[in-house]
Amino acid sequence: MSTDKPPQGGTTPENMVSYSEQLLALSISRLTGLLAAYDPLTAACGKELTEEFRSLRKALEIAYHERAQVQKLKGGEQAAGASLDLDAARAEITSRLARLRRAAGSGGISAQTQ
Repeated sequence: MSTDKPPQGGTTPENMVSYSEQLLALSISRLTGLLAAYDPLTAACGKELTEEFRSLRKALEIAYHERAQVQKLKGGEQAAGASLDLDAARAEITSRLARLRRAAGSGGISAQTQ
């Protein structure tokens, strides 16, 4: 698995998270194999270890980034659902102003709300 090919199923946020987690698991697996074969007396796989640590770091960054993107998108959807209903607010303000005008015309302010 490489980062050159997009994930199967397209590049939706959920697919990208899954893909980045697969990259992370693959990198961990490779690193574990290299560490198991590592012999401190012969530094033959030292270069491979260094490269795999870099790959692991990049895979971690990708996974965190994709998870953050999904969370941001989910937060944006929640924020959009919680947005102000300006038409309802305008209707409420108009109604309150009308009650105040009626109250001012009759000489008193009513405490009753509709």
